[in-house]
Amino acid sequence: MLVGSESYPRAIGVMDSVETLKKPHQDRYVHFSHEMPDETAEASARTLIRTVPMIYGVLLGGILGNMLIGVSMGLALTIALDMRMARYSWFLPLLGPVLAPFCPVINAIAHGLAKLLRAVGLPAPAFLAALDCSMPGR
Repeated sequence: MLVGSESYPRAIGVMDSVETLKKPHQDRYVHFSHEMPDETAEASARTLIRTVPMIYGVLLGGILGNMLIGVSMGLALTIALDMRMARYSWFLPLLGPVLAPFCPVINAIAHGLAKLLRAVGLPAPAFLAALDCSMPGR
């Protein structure tokens, strides 16, 4: 009984030519450099952080049938995420002085809620106990 190449000697030559066709030709595709400078990568990430919540807000408004609610939710999320960018924030210089007086109240509520959850025996999220809403970059 003949096995493999002994029974089909021509099949080996055909398979070799098939494998050479699978190899990519060096000149058939464009070589791109996928490296962006750090400044460009950070700027594009900041742009995404500012635009994606607004797009989701418009989509939410379309789903709810009330564009005002959707756009306002998207704008609120955009402002909140933008203010976390510290020195790159657009809204922190405008809204920081207005929100600063409410910061101690927000901290007290978050820490009190964490203590209350622990006193009842429920697990408190770690971010509540560690919350510090002091304005970044100040």
